[in-house]
Amino acid sequence: METRVKISEVCCLCYGAKRALTKSVEAKKEGKNVVLFKEILHNKRVVQELQKLNIVEKENLEDLQKGDFVILRAHGEGKGTYRYLDSRNIEYLDCTCPNVLSINKLVEKKNSEGYKIILIGKYGYKTGKMHPEVLGTSNWCDSPILIEEEEEIDTINLSSEKYFLAVQTTFSQEKALKMIDKISKKMQQFGKKFEFKDTTCNAQRVINEKSVKLAKEADKMIVVGGKNSSNTKELFNNVSTYTTSFFAESIDDVKALIKDKKIVKGDYIGLTGGASTIIEELNEIRDYILKVL
Repeated sequence: METRVKISEVCCLCYGAKRALTKSVEAKKEGKNVVLFKEILHNKRVVQELQKLNIVEKENLEDLQKGDFVILRAHGEGKGTYRYLDSRNIEYLDCTCPNVLSINKLVEKKNSEGYKIILIGKYGYKTGKMHPEVLGTSNWCDSPILIEEEEEIDTINLSSEKYFLAVQTTFSQEKALKMIDKISKKMQQFGKKFEFKDTTCNAQRVINEKSVKLAKEADKMIVVGGKNSSNTKELFNNVSTYTTSFFAESIDDVKALIKDKKIVKGDYIGLTGGASTIIEELNEIRDYILKVL
C-alpha cells in the first residue's frame, strides 16, 4: 500500500512572525548591528540560521545599548521597553504583530477611560509561566485581571463599576467565547457595565480549522514546531483529538518515529506546523517520509 503525505492547506509562519524574521535579515544585510530582544521564534532551526548571520539575541533590557539595532518581536512589549529604548536613543524596529499592537492600544485607551481590564490569556494559572504576549499587554494598563480557566471566573473582583475584556491573540477562540459569555452574565447579574472584544487571531483559527480537517481524514498527524510554543501545543491538542498525533521539533524526531515504527509504510500522514514553523521544514519532512517509506 502506498504511503501518502499531505501538508495542511494553511499552516506555519503567521504574518507577524514572518515579518519580524524578514525585517531582521533585511536589516543585517543593510549593515546594521541587529539585536533580537528575546527569542524571535520558538524555532531552533531559525534561531541557528540567524546566529550564522551574526544576529545576536539579548534577553535583558539592560544589555541593549546605543549602536544596537533592536528588533522587537511579534509578541509585543510593555510600555517600559519603549521608554527604556527611547530614553537611551537606542534604534529599534517594532515588529509587534499588528493584531497584538491593536489590543495593546485598545487596552491602554479603555484603561484611561476608567475601565478595569480583564485579559483572557495564558498567564500561567497552572504552569506558572506567563505567555510573552500576555506579559506585554498587561503592561499597557493598571493591574489587569488575568483569566485563563473558566473556574477562575467566580473569583473576579467586582469592586469596579465598568470592565473591558480582551483576549490573547493565540488563545483558543472556542474556549474564549464560552468564558466571555459566562463573564458577561456575571456582570449583568451584578449590574456592571461590561464591554469586550474577541481579539483572538483569525490566522490561528484558520490554521487549527484546516489542520483538524486534515486530521479527520489522515491515519496519523505530525505537528511540527517548538515544544515551548504555546500555539503549537494548542494545535497539537486539537488535532490529537481526531487521530493519532505526534509532536516533532525537527526532522530528527520524525526519523525516530519511523525507526520506532510509529509511522509505517502505507500510512496516510498529515503534516502541519504552528505559527513559528517554516514551510521548508514541512517540505523536508514530507520528502524524507516519501523517500524512506
